Amino acid sequence: MINEKNKHSWCVNAEHSMSANNDGSTKMCCMIKDSYNNFEKTNKYIIGETSIVENFNNPSSIKIREDLKSGIRNSACDACWQEEDGGRKSKRMRDNEKYLHAKKYQGKVFSGLVNLELNLGNNCNIKCRTCHPSISSQWMKEAYDLDHKGRISSYKKYAESMKKYHQHYDDESPFWSDLENNLQTIRQFDFYGGEPFLSKKMWEILKLCVDKDYSKNIELHFNTNGTTWPKNIDESFKHFKEVNLSFSIDGIGERFEYMRYLAKWDEVRNNMEKARTYMKTYGNMSLSWCITLSTINIFYLKEILDFYYANYAKDFGLYLNLVHGPKHFNISTLPEDVKEFVLNEINSIPENYESAKHQIPGIAGFIENGVSDIVNWNLFSHHIKKHDEYRKQNFSQTFPEYHKILNDKGLF
Repeated sequence: MINEKNKHSWCVNAEHSMSANNDGSTKMCCMIKDSYNNFEKTNKYIIGETSIVENFNNPSSIKIREDLKSGIRNSACDACWQEEDGGRKSKRMRDNEKYLHAKKYQGKVFSGLVNLELNLGNNCNIKCRTCHPSISSQWMKEAYDLDHKGRISSYKKYAESMKKYHQHYDDESPFWSDLENNLQTIRQFDFYGGEPFLSKKMWEILKLCVDKDYSKNIELHFNTNGTTWPKNIDESFKHFKEVNLSFSIDGIGERFEYMRYLAKWDEVRNNMEKARTYMKTYGNMSLSWCITLSTINIFYLKEILDFYYANYAKDFGLYLNLVHGPKHFNISTLPEDVKEFVLNEINSIPENYESAKHQIPGIAGFIENGVSDIVNWNLFSHHIKKHDEYRKQNFSQTFPEYHKILNDKGLF
């Protein structure tokens, strides 16, 4: 348990969580930099091939767990350490607070696997700028045309090579029966995608939780792109202890549609209104915006927040997420000449934007502590221009103020 010796390292996710990636490989949580297979130099730890219990208790998970309990900052957790060293409250710190609060006020004592995070394959209906084919099936044809044609003989062969990013969540995967056998211990599901609402098997598992009366003890968390509102929501969610629905919003209007290509801003806003209505009808749902900050949209954070506070702050929480990889989208790698402009913008966010303002120092620290790399920045410019041409989009027209700064500095 947490104490004075280990309070800077102890993590509830090390003790009670497991994350399954899109390709079925596993790790401790979404922030861990590598899968257990890479730590162990094996291909053994795959859901549906090795049991959930074996994945959870593999040698690397035990080593990380013991290090964090002993006050050692294991390097596998560098993403959290980087955020904490920049003055930002990391996932480790946020989840610890939630767990300790739950123990203190509800008398809960957990053992073993309690929180299961599932990245439900790459089935998705949009292709976000900071995403890639292993997470979005919509990205596959574009990635093949721009990066693999000529090296791989056909798109069919390329698609075949990408099967690993969904097959462990397919209907016939043994993982689902293994999960059924572990449902009694689960107290929280975190669902990601692709787009989690598109997963048929996920909805079947939730129905099973309801039918077996497990749902009353289970909290659900979803990150959704907001493009769909399945009928299953009304049938299922009301039976769970708590549901947190987080909408991924990286811009507004035209900039949103650039960032989350194929999504329509008006449709997503309509689904957020449906969510607001559901929340007011049932007492077990909380809503939030998750704004993922990258080298594409960081200059427009204040604009996004102005819209959020004018329209959504009353009913939706707010979380400012950071891209850690790929590096050319990581805001800590911004060129030094650009950091000054970006920091001026984010530091101008009004004091009365309280839920954002307390997160800003950590974001500023994350940027300031980062190391600029012109080679990496050239990759950013190349990536933007290449995909603009393919998609018939235009970064300079969609982000004109930011583009002018970059262009004036000879960086775009």
